[in-house]
Amino acid sequence: MTAPEPKIERYGHVEGPGRPTMSLGVAQGDWVSICTTAKNRPAGAENQTRQIFAAFDGYLAQAGTDKSKLLTAQVWLRNMADYDAMNAAWNDWIDPANPPTRSCMRADMARPDTLVEIRITAVR
Repeated sequence: MTAPEPKIERYGHVEGPGRPTMSLGVAQGDWVSICTTAKNRPAGAENQTRQIFAAFDGYLAQAGTDKSKLLTAQVWLRNMADYDAMNAAWNDWIDPANPPTRSCMRADMARPDTLVEIRITAVR
């Protein structure tokens, strides 16, 4: 008898004309991975970052976890001049008793009005 396939949960399914088909969050077993950008992109980098964290809070809750269980974060910035603005939002949001590892890099973005994209990995 073979073991059943592990259940994969998907959150924030995106699809449509001109858009990639993807999930913004995926969970399997104890692992949760979420990656997103801000919905209100005309906002500056700090506001975009705060929007991303609000989305993360929702997806983490759906997956049965929270930011205290973060393992890693990857941050992509359109312009490294936005680092301090992103970091201000980061420091307000992150659980200071349980900070994850983090990398931050400059990247060309798929949309010109996207200033920040963040991916996190957490456990439940």
